[in-house]
Amino acid sequence: MLSCKLKINQIAVFHTDTKIIFSILPKQKRSSCPLCNKYGNRIHSHYVRSLADLPISGKLVQLQLRARKFFCRNKSCPRKIFTERFSQDILPYARRLCRSIDVLRSIGLEVGGNKGALISRIAGNPVSSSTILRLIQQLEIEGTTTTSGVIGVDDWAFKKGRNYGTIIVDLERKKVVDLLPDREADTLKQWLLKHPEIHTVSRDRASAYSKGTKEGTKEAIEVADRYHLHVNLRDAFKRVLHKHSTTLKAAFIAFSRPGNREPLLEEEKARSLPTPKCTSNSQRQMKFEKAKELHQQGYRIKTIAKMLQAGPRTIGKYIQHDEFPKRQAPVLQVTMTNFHEFREYLSKFYGKQDYPTLYKNIRDKGFNGKYTQFCSNMNQFIKPDSDNIFLPKLSPIKTWSTSKISFMVLQPEDRLKKTDQAFLKFLYNKAPEIKAAVEMAVQFKSLFKNKEEGPLESWLTRALQPESELRSFARGVKHDYSAINQVVISVISNGQVEGQVNKLKNIKRMMYGRANFPLLKKMVLHESMVHQK
Repeated sequence: MLSCKLKINQIAVFHTDTKIIFSILPKQKRSSCPLCNKYGNRIHSHYVRSLADLPISGKLVQLQLRARKFFCRNKSCPRKIFTERFSQDILPYARRLCRSIDVLRSIGLEVGGNKGALISRIAGNPVSSSTILRLIQQLEIEGTTTTSGVIGVDDWAFKKGRNYGTIIVDLERKKVVDLLPDREADTLKQWLLKHPEIHTVSRDRASAYSKGTKEGTKEAIEVADRYHLHVNLRDAFKRVLHKHSTTLKAAFIAFSRPGNREPLLEEEKARSLPTPKCTSNSQRQMKFEKAKELHQQGYRIKTIAKMLQAGPRTIGKYIQHDEFPKRQAPVLQVTMTNFHEFREYLSKFYGKQDYPTLYKNIRDKGFNGKYTQFCSNMNQFIKPDSDNIFLPKLSPIKTWSTSKISFMVLQPEDRLKKTDQAFLKFLYNKAPEIKAAVEMAVQFKSLFKNKEEGPLESWLTRALQPESELRSFARGVKHDYSAINQVVISVISNGQVEGQVNKLKNIKRMMYGRANFPLLKKMVLHESMVHQK
């Protein structure tokens, strides 16, 4: 049960329905002082230590060990009285054996405090979540961890938009090396100064990381993050679309006119057809008839309500009526305004002007209602199923967000839907300046495929021309030229760091709000933990 170094004089075993208790009387007659290591044999007093062990056959195991206190013989020692030390299985002040601590700590490192407490109860060794977290906090990690020399650096969020930290990953060994409490340049610099073996840093494009890397490692090769370069490129293209928003909106309207769209494929036609749905009245009538039928068969109202998934009061009302009670349609008080006088005008300009503009125009012509009344009447007026001889049947205008377009233009054409391909072709014909920006963006993205030296310089020369729509993005590339050029010619990627950030997020979530930085760091770096405090 215990280490052979512990000499036992007497042992007794007691059984209960849920627990096995071992009462142990040690045999050793003296013990060394933990401060001066001098042996003492004069007994001061004794007490009983209760130690939890691993369960046996589903029963809790408790060791009741008599511990004695000795006088220290060294008069110069500051500790006059000390408690005797036992084998390496029993740590000072501990309330359970080391093997029990190791099992609980391992569970906590894998699943966190709350889930660890649940698993410990199932395994017959129940503890609270706070106990498991406290055992994890009692671990120490190595002060300096050597790396392979190639690291990736990225930020992660304590709380998104407010507090951030830094994660450092060894890209060759594929493991997290360290976590930093912020993303300041000086913090990264001090960490790099302690690791002179680092020669390559793949980093986020944040200026703080660039500055910290340059100051911390004079000769290290910097490699920018390819993913964030693509994100920056999409953001730059979205700014181009916002700049030409008027042209873009006109393209949406023109593309939606009959004759401009290419014929849809059969499967797209099938998807665009509305699926027939039962009206509310037809569903209620079916429930009414079924309720009457079940009531005649002798079923109770509550039973019918549960079977038809309706309220008991509704079923009671159905049973009381001989005929299906139809709901009265809401009466629109259109007579309160003179909306009907402007129907021809509205049918003429509907689809060309928005509601606020239409309201302003008919207001000037004598409309006596408020804007909410106008909207209510207008919505009733333009209903597709309304018998309206004035209103033209307009096809809906299909639009794309700037984010959607920025993704579409950088995708291979064969991966786009037919409608998206047709719209981009239509947009390029209507807006040559947007087409030029797309060509420039696609050329930049293609630089990463060939891994050749030189194409980035020629692309920058074209992108920095005054007529270029991506000139602002190109200036940012030029400012960080060396790191971005390494992305073009190197196979090193920061994608692995993004994966480690996702793992960190999962660990943070399973801590249920209790993951302060020291505890979170130990959870992430538990493979590097070597010894106990």
